Amino acid sequence: MEPIRAVIPAGGSSIRMNGINKLVATVAGLPVIVRTIKAFDELEYIEQIVVVVPKEQHELYLKLIKEYKVDSKVKFAYSGLSRRESVFNGLKELSDDEGIVLIHDAARPLVTKKIIDDCIEGAKRYGFCLAASRNTDTIKRADNIMFVENTLDRQRIYNAQTPQAFKTEFALDFHKRAQEENLNVTDDSMIAEYYGHNVKIIESDTLNIKITSKIDLLIAEAFLSNGD
Repeated sequence: MEPIRAVIPAGGSSIRMNGINKLVATVAGLPVIVRTIKAFDELEYIEQIVVVVPKEQHELYLKLIKEYKVDSKVKFAYSGLSRRESVFNGLKELSDDEGIVLIHDAARPLVTKKIIDDCIEGAKRYGFCLAASRNTDTIKRADNIMFVENTLDRQRIYNAQTPQAFKTEFALDFHKRAQEENLNVTDDSMIAEYYGHNVKIIESDTLNIKITSKIDLLIAEAFLSNGD
């Protein structure tokens, strides 16, 4: 079986959390970052987990994952000036360029085994894929003075999530090129798109939320408290 590894960028600013570090906030008894790492650590076929953290917070996260015993597969890398640079730093810490790599936000603690498995299979089959949930709202495109320009077909609109999974050699190659060109992107699949690759959408669950506010913590807590 080809090696499967994960890179988990954990360098978010938590600017909507009023000074609280969202990754150490507790959800149903576990810190967010611990719950996220645990989702990958519990899968025996995940060989390595690279957690990308700000250098000054290395000791904080090291202590935390040791305390909760999710450190056996973990290696640390340090954040860069952007998410893209941080992910590239994480990719460079992988054991080699073989197999599949999953890139997953540390602030998405509700990711499931099914989502992870579906993304792994998607990457094996297509080379590039991302988890995304089907949009249920009507989406309006605005012009530059905030009048409606047109209405998009919501049947074809998806909300991008993570994991985003890739053949490792491809991920390393296009991240290296993006670093050299200082490409401005908001997620990893955009890099593949920019360089002309087709990216497969893997339909995910709307509950695979990213913790960005205190309301998100309450939603995650409520969901987990219901035993789901």
